[in-house]
Amino acid sequence: MPIVAISLIAMAWSYADHGHIIAWTLVTLATQLGRAGLYIAYRRRKPQGPELKRWAFGYTVYMFITGIVWGATAFIFLVPNVPITVALTFCGMYSLGAGSIAVNAYHLPSYYAFVASMFVTALIMTLRMGDMGFVILGLGSIGFAVMTILFARLQSRIMRESIAIRFENIKILAEMKEARDEAEAARRQAEAANLSKSQFLAAASHDLRQPLHALSLFSGALGNFRLGEEETAVVRHIQSNIAAMEGLFNGLLDLSRLEAGAVRKVVRPFAVRPMFDRLDRFFTPLASEKGLSLRLVPTGLWALGDEILAEQILMNLIANALRYTREGGVVIGARRQDGRIVFQVSDSGEGIAEPDRKRIFEEFVQIGNQERDRRKGLGLGLAISARTAALLDTRIDLRSAPGKGSRFGFGLPRAEAALPEMTGGSRPAGPLGGLRLLVVDDDQAVREALALLLKGWGVDFTIADGIDAAKAALAGSAFDVVISDYRLREGPVGLDFLTGLDGVKGRALVTGDVDPDLLRSVEAAGVMLVHKPVDPARLRAMLNHLASVKT
Repeated sequence: MPIVAISLIAMAWSYADHGHIIAWTLVTLATQLGRAGLYIAYRRRKPQGPELKRWAFGYTVYMFITGIVWGATAFIFLVPNVPITVALTFCGMYSLGAGSIAVNAYHLPSYYAFVASMFVTALIMTLRMGDMGFVILGLGSIGFAVMTILFARLQSRIMRESIAIRFENIKILAEMKEARDEAEAARRQAEAANLSKSQFLAAASHDLRQPLHALSLFSGALGNFRLGEEETAVVRHIQSNIAAMEGLFNGLLDLSRLEAGAVRKVVRPFAVRPMFDRLDRFFTPLASEKGLSLRLVPTGLWALGDEILAEQILMNLIANALRYTREGGVVIGARRQDGRIVFQVSDSGEGIAEPDRKRIFEEFVQIGNQERDRRKGLGLGLAISARTAALLDTRIDLRSAPGKGSRFGFGLPRAEAALPEMTGGSRPAGPLGGLRLLVVDDDQAVREALALLLKGWGVDFTIADGIDAAKAALAGSAFDVVISDYRLREGPVGLDFLTGLDGVKGRALVTGDVDPDLLRSVEAAGVMLVHKPVDPARLRAMLNHLASVKT
């Protein structure tokens, strides 16, 4: 506005009445000062709600008055016989009408008031002149005003949409921030829950296994007494139920650890044959008890993966095969296939019908065990195997025919041999009567049960209730075998104690923990690992094995 006003004043000063020009200039300054006053008062007041409508009405009145002031330029600056005054006067009004669109489109009533009052005032001036050219100029100016109003409406709509989009974006950003905060809170809550679950699993691994471990040893110690036929049958039932309880506990704990993400894999090359040797030593007695054959095909292959988790899968698959095979046997092998090593467990059992082949990998699903015979397991082994296989980026494949047996398998990447292949086997086990054994365990019930059991076997044993007592025993005597619990009153120091022993090759760690990191540490230390609860048969087999490598 100031530029237009100065241009008009400079142009008309030579043609129009100076008094009129000065008066118009003062009125124009007054309107600009009034606009500044409105702006300052509005910023101070910061009106809200219904008060905004009153301010909008006041601004509309102001724009109406301003339009009349600028429309009056047709009376003051326009000299009919001087074309330049006509041209510049109307150009000034046109520029103000068009230029005000951007400033006033956010409130259309104020723009309507400004444009209408300005061009209607100019139209009155042109009609008074009576000349057709001026009449046409006035009417054309009204048409120009109509066009600017249409543009203002379009601009107003665009502004409203832009403002709405801006507020929508602000809302979206706020919602995203809220969602992010909620997700972060949920993540922290999930981490806390996982930590609590991991702590529970660690406690369950030790504290819940401990009484079961003692109960198993006490039941085994009963076999050393002279019992009648009925008493012997009761002991067998007790041991059978303890075994079922152990199986359920181990299965639930393993499943919970997999669900909690507490199992971490360590991928590295490993030789298949030592793993097969361990499986052979463990499962051959079980197969013999059932009158079944168990054959592990010799192999020199190497695989890339987590050896401990792969062995756990195979143990579950072999145990499942032996459980559901009545005649014949089980064959375990590994073969090359498209750059992978495929492990397979084949049995001559009952086979699995097509509709049941997916269901058997669900928890607590057992085909052909409607009576829920605990001797046939609890339906967790295959579910655990499937989840462990997924952790190793593989899956359990199944081929089966009813009445002809089943073949379970999974694959791991093939690896090149990194070390000379190790051969299994040990010297034949000798009698336990001459074995000098040191046991470290801080649980009184376990110590009492072990004492009864070992006494019946004729073992020369010493049982210490902690590290200090064990060190004192070692200082005064020589031992062939040392067995220690992992978690003692001093903390989880059993493995450190065994690792620090010199001159004792027969070392075993007994623990309820199933943390893969612990299992790898035990393997690296060259210490035998046995998980609680340990039944008497497994304990005797372990002692026989350790006695055979004592020198």
